[in-house]
Amino acid sequence: MAFPNAHLLSNGINIKFVRQQEHFLGIGAVSAPGVELRSAARPMFVEIRNPWGVELLDYRMKNFCGDGSGVRLTFAASRQDRGIMEWMVHSVRNRYVTTDWTRPAIPAKDTTLEMILRPVERHIAGRTWLGFSYQYEYKSKDIPIYKILDRGTWEPQGTIIGSEFWLRNCFVPSQVAFTDESQFYSSEWYLPTAANPSIFQFLPLQTELQGFTFTSGPAGTLITWATRTAHIRSLFEKPRDSRQMVHWHEHCGDLAMEFATGPVEVLWLGGLLDRVERFNVYQEIRETVFDHLHRQIGMKRQRVSTYGLMEEWGPADLDRYRTQGATKLLAAGVKKIGLANHCANNMNVWGVGNMCCTVDYKIPESVGEDKLQALCQFVQAAGAKVEMWGNTSLSVLTEIFRNRNGHTDRIRFLPTQDSVEQALVKAKAAWVRNPSNAIEADHYTPVFAVLNLRDQTIRDYWMRRWREFHDRIGLEGIFLDSSFNLSSDKFHWVQNAADQSLQGATADHTGLLGNFRPAEPVPSAILSQYAAHLELMTAMQWAGFEYCNEDLGVFGIHRHGPSVDKRIGSLPIWADCLVEFDGPAIARAGHDPLDIFFRGLAYRMVWIIYEGLQQDALCFHD
Repeated sequence: MAFPNAHLLSNGINIKFVRQQEHFLGIGAVSAPGVELRSAARPMFVEIRNPWGVELLDYRMKNFCGDGSGVRLTFAASRQDRGIMEWMVHSVRNRYVTTDWTRPAIPAKDTTLEMILRPVERHIAGRTWLGFSYQYEYKSKDIPIYKILDRGTWEPQGTIIGSEFWLRNCFVPSQVAFTDESQFYSSEWYLPTAANPSIFQFLPLQTELQGFTFTSGPAGTLITWATRTAHIRSLFEKPRDSRQMVHWHEHCGDLAMEFATGPVEVLWLGGLLDRVERFNVYQEIRETVFDHLHRQIGMKRQRVSTYGLMEEWGPADLDRYRTQGATKLLAAGVKKIGLANHCANNMNVWGVGNMCCTVDYKIPESVGEDKLQALCQFVQAAGAKVEMWGNTSLSVLTEIFRNRNGHTDRIRFLPTQDSVEQALVKAKAAWVRNPSNAIEADHYTPVFAVLNLRDQTIRDYWMRRWREFHDRIGLEGIFLDSSFNLSSDKFHWVQNAADQSLQGATADHTGLLGNFRPAEPVPSAILSQYAAHLELMTAMQWAGFEYCNEDLGVFGIHRHGPSVDKRIGSLPIWADCLVEFDGPAIARAGHDPLDIFFRGLAYRMVWIIYEGLQQDALCFHD
């Protein structure tokens, strides 16, 4: 059967295909009427490699079914078992595939991949956008996967030179104009002074990044966005000496034999926009994407309000907060007051670092539940709300101290009755585990232990405690610490789902020795935390909490991001963000602090007012 080299959709979008003999390499050039949307230099297609080191390659088109309303391409592939696995051994080293390295790739029997392309036309704020959507559907009888790596480039007129790329983010400039091939850009966080300078590479598209890309140049503006709330981890790079803007997306989910990505839309609006028009169009797209994704999961859109912060990294005097700090903030017109973590934590229970590390979701005696309640009631009486720091991880001391051994009089252990310790014992899988089966801690090892939000016992305990905070104490907001990395962007790895009677082993237990691995891998699981995170925060909203977070994604209010002097050139894109106002830094950057102050407010940024606990005065700079 002869397959076409291109396909024209009903709205005029023309998609070309790149093949090498019988092998399909990907989508080549894509054009809207009168303009090319991407270069054919790097064919756009997937990379699929599963945790056991099985890689799919040599894709061959088996079927092509399409007309102007869309097209479905079906592929067969070969498999190659080689290299390192994602699974690890107990010593936190990757396992190797140990099959015959001389064996060539063989057909991947009973395995298919489908690419679905459909025309799209969207009318947004009186403008008509033309484009298409693409998605992938995977099925196999013996090669399970939990992610599909989607690789492509998008550059109007076939080059990114002359265009601007806008991506609100924490780690690199949020607006970049490309003027020269030698320029390099990456959305990763690279820190040259760190012992390991590569801190984050891929970031969650919807819970750290803005949920869409925005590229605008002389010929028009190009948008890409995922139309479903989904665990998508993204990286955007312009390589040195290149004219391409590379979009990498890991479409993630649970390990399964059948796997489908959500649709990704590519939208085009022709015509040069001046800077003001670009900001307006950006805002129109942002509102469309945010509204759409919030409605999908039943989460409420929230808007930022005046905000004061009383946060100490040492013991807190909540009576003073109420009689002095809150009084000043309320008199200044603040409608929400943020607090540090006053749950039982490393600092206020054990006297070690730090207050971020929750020991239990209870208010300890050293803080005083009655004092926190009095503060909340005082603030509520003035028509404002109190928000408290929280996170979905526990201090490792909680796990250590529940396994008691030896003389108990050396440590004043907390009561176990109705505690998180009981929930940890009852839970089927309390902790998120990494591929070696160690408790996940992200880059906070060895102080954090990440809770498994897929475990119902853990979720129930969390919600019961926070409902008590709301109903009995009066808290009405949560600032979710490390929301993008510790909460939403994690996977629970289960290498042996058939028998988990042992979490660890040592060679001095001789009864555990003498086994060979079976011919076929044992049943395994990889469980994404993404949907569980969003479901939990949605439940928090319906329990009466406003959701603030440490990310810059689609959902909630954002207390996260670069210093104000790094935001000056892109102020309009920082709506619904809480920002520290630093007049001297603004002046050093060559701008008038008063001008930036009022412009920020006009763009719905809110400057944090600090209650200077040491100076006994309000201030803008912590």
